[in-house]
Amino acid sequence: MKIAYLLECYDVVFRQTMTSSISKETIFEVLKPLENSSFRVFEIEIQNDNVEKSIKLNKTIHSSHPEIQPLELKSILHFEEYLDYIPKLKAIIKFTGKTIYIAKHINNSNIFYVCEKCDINEIPARERNLLYTNEVLKNGNLTIKRAIKEKVFKCRSNVKIQHFIQKTQQALECQLHQLIKVIAPKNKKELYDYSSNYNKIDSYKCQFYHLEKLLIFLESEYAEYLDDKLMVPYRTILKDEVELTEKMQWVRNSLLSMVMDKELLQLLFDPIIKLNNLHLKDKISYYQYNYAKNYVLQLANCLATYSSDFTQLDWCNWLMMMRVNTFQCFDFITAQLKKEFLNCVSEIEKLDLLFEYLKIYNQFKTTQVASYQENLPDIQFQIYTWLEEEIEFLSRKKELTQLIENRTELISNNNKIHFDFSVSQLACIVDLMMKAGIIKNTNRKEVLQIIAEVVKTDMTESISVDSLRSKCYNIETSTSEAVAKKIELMLELAKG
Repeated sequence: MKIAYLLECYDVVFRQTMTSSISKETIFEVLKPLENSSFRVFEIEIQNDNVEKSIKLNKTIHSSHPEIQPLELKSILHFEEYLDYIPKLKAIIKFTGKTIYIAKHINNSNIFYVCEKCDINEIPARERNLLYTNEVLKNGNLTIKRAIKEKVFKCRSNVKIQHFIQKTQQALECQLHQLIKVIAPKNKKELYDYSSNYNKIDSYKCQFYHLEKLLIFLESEYAEYLDDKLMVPYRTILKDEVELTEKMQWVRNSLLSMVMDKELLQLLFDPIIKLNNLHLKDKISYYQYNYAKNYVLQLANCLATYSSDFTQLDWCNWLMMMRVNTFQCFDFITAQLKKEFLNCVSEIEKLDLLFEYLKIYNQFKTTQVASYQENLPDIQFQIYTWLEEEIEFLSRKKELTQLIENRTELISNNNKIHFDFSVSQLACIVDLMMKAGIIKNTNRKEVLQIIAEVVKTDMTESISVDSLRSKCYNIETSTSEAVAKKIELMLELAKG
């Protein structure tokens, strides 16, 4: 079989079903090999009444019907417990006189099967159409599986295998979506329930059933190569539904019985709700499904082990271990950490605690591979970054506070430089020093600001920057002469 036409048999059967173009000869040609194993199967249920046991006929289908699982057929003489029901069976079943066999239900002791031999030509035409579809696709699946294995065997690298498996997976998903649109079921269960009319919808359901079996084959054989963004088969979900429903119910009851913060309760329930509220129209990817399933099992194990001994911070660590990386989870964890920081009596103690948590979360280890939200950063990275920013903020705040305190101390009146200048003379000498290049700063306003903060005169304890700037631009002659005398005095002192 050419790989390019891997699902050709499904395309052919789909067109045949849609156009009702299957010839009688084609059907008999496909079903003829089943002649020796052709039986009418009657499902009998034993009902335990108060006085005596009675039986009820649940349904009648053919042994090649998609619903029928392989049965171990034996003569009724092998089942002494059913001999007493022979008269009752004759009353509810119109036997044709052909060979009869009995088969037990695998799991239910109150159900058994009565199988009567029948010829293919005795099967109603509509029912034959469904049996034809089932047989063609059952044989087709064997061929497809063999073709897939051959192709994978010939691939020379894992990259090529992954490309081929994901391409096949996407083709199967497209076919499944097409069939869901045609079947238009109200719920998941309706996809697998066949009617007694044997109409076209039953044939489409049969096609859906075999396509899902192919997808489940890929799951079991090539799980590591699957595209985890594509949808999980409904049959896989239904297969896990019983176990998961019991676990989810137990987890729900356990959580609701605990005294817990409402926000934390919502966080713990969030991944469970996604799995619990899964409806037919909801598409859940392998990534989401595998995460949610593992989450339920891990949470159940945690509750069974630790019960009510967990503190709020313990739950924060557990959520991080499960890599629940929603923004709500981030807000909750940071809120708990902030409560811890409020107990610190000083910023130094708070910084020490921040560094301690930074170390803890930097070295935090988890066996959980996948995050809850694949499109958001990992929760460990979110918390670690937040702690770093808090540390940076507090460190900068501490530095600035220290700088302001030092500056305030420096510019206090007792520490100012006392000049024997008026404000006008001070402005003049600063102007001269900047023009002479003695003061290298080019920003005059900045220089005047510093001078105003660190200098006082006989007349003024606190110099106004605006006053100093205005006098610097309007220097009077008398001021220049007074400054010149001061400079001359300094020159004489310099000469000795």
